[in-house]
Amino acid sequence: MYICIDLGGSNIRGTWMDRDGRCGEVLNVPRPRELAGTKKALAGLIQNVMQKSPGAVNNIGIASAGPLNLEQGIYFTPTNMPELKGFDLAGFVSGIFGIRPVLENDAQAAALGEIFNGCLAGEKDALVFTLGTGLGSGVIMDRRVWRGRLDAGPELGHVYMGPNRGKRCGCGQTGCAETWLNAAALKELAMQNGLSLASLKDLDIYLEKKDEKALVTMQQYGRRLGLFLSQMVSIFGIKNIGLSGGLSRLGPCFSEVVPQSINFRLKTRPWLIPDRIELSPDPQMSALWGMGYLMQQ
Repeated sequence: MYICIDLGGSNIRGTWMDRDGRCGEVLNVPRPRELAGTKKALAGLIQNVMQKSPGAVNNIGIASAGPLNLEQGIYFTPTNMPELKGFDLAGFVSGIFGIRPVLENDAQAAALGEIFNGCLAGEKDALVFTLGTGLGSGVIMDRRVWRGRLDAGPELGHVYMGPNRGKRCGCGQTGCAETWLNAAALKELAMQNGLSLASLKDLDIYLEKKDEKALVTMQQYGRRLGLFLSQMVSIFGIKNIGLSGGLSRLGPCFSEVVPQSINFRLKTRPWLIPDRIELSPDPQMSALWGMGYLMQQ
């Protein structure tokens, strides 16, 4: 039996999972934006999930935004969680529970999850992007995470997509794809189109009413996403794309324009056009599925 944890910027989720991918209730707690509170919330959640597990716990897996030094189990400087800089995550968990956890970048875990039990189940190669507070990426080749230096995956959310009027990314640079495609960018785009949003969730209300400005916003966002994805398939040549993260819930509102944008960009290189662009059936489970898969290997 495994404990699978998704440590995010705003929330920490967790559940138990067996070798067949069956899991229990997903517990969700807010993550305080400071280190001491994060430690308390994480330890409490793991303890609660352990108590609900129907069998002995053999391992703990934690997916988290990075960058992480996976070998040492220590955060570098997390772009969207700066308060965790230098935090020895592996040492903290093993010190309390006596189990050294398996760690993985959350987007890479989500990518594994989608080929294990999600929108690309059974595929060997995939590009998976998590659309939310940031723009995470996972590259899967032959059912394994394609890794770079220090076992980190490529941070494709920080490739340059244009100046974006000086909008600064959490990494400190401007022009990152993340600043064009994350939740803040979508909210800004909606407000530029004349929508009044207290939070991005208000956009869902406009879309349910088929508000013209909201629909135009999603078309514009879809074209941005298609431009980005056309660059990614040009680099990797992988024909299966999965979309997860909180914004993927809006996928039905941009699912037509994304392939149109890709096809336009790749019209002289049609062999690069992806075969599949799929939405996660359950974005909150992507990284949890991935950690379950990883701990079986």
